[in-house]
Amino acid sequence: VEEMKEILMTAEKGDCLTSYQLERVEKILASVRRLKDYLERGKAYENPLGFYEENLDALDELREEISSQIRSGTVDDYASKELQQLRNQMAKTEEQMRQKAEQVMRSQKECMADHYCTLRNGRSCVPVKKECRMKVAGSLIDKSSTGNTLFVEPSGVGKYFEELQCLKISEENEIYRILYTLTAMVAESEEAMKENIRMIEKLDFI
Repeated sequence: VEEMKEILMTAEKGDCLTSYQLERVEKILASVRRLKDYLERGKAYENPLGFYEENLDALDELREEISSQIRSGTVDDYASKELQQLRNQMAKTEEQMRQKAEQVMRSQKECMADHYCTLRNGRSCVPVKKECRMKVAGSLIDKSSTGNTLFVEPSGVGKYFEELQCLKISEENEIYRILYTLTAMVAESEEAMKENIRMIEKLDFI
């Protein structure tokens, strides 16, 4: 629980918690829920320790909010409708970039140094023979170590790249909105979390 104390301090200061930190909160709350259930069963046997259960708050709503929005250390696609739509549009735009590049490759086979398009600095490029550079319209993004192959972003692909960058900015803003919202929920539950930690430490000692 030492890590949890640091996380609560971060939330208390108003800093944004990371996906990893929020997952740690969710895991602690899952442990509190299991501990409460375990102690509850002890009451049936009139075990005095069982009544410590009443001092623990599993904060089920907070745990469920985090688990539904954070998965495997990242903000899940389905954390919000906005994020889902943005990521679907990003995937669609990336596919359009690839298709446009492949279209250029098919129409100008004789100018190509290879049979596949490639990503260079996030841009879909076609491998153009050095001597054919002026025959393929587009921006030079990179070149091979020998200099014989030039990686060119076809002119029709550029607009999709610009659209993708705008979508990525919107995605980043939505991710931060979700993280800040969850961080605020953690901050609001700070006292209950601290009491949970105190009870866990006490029960661990006993």
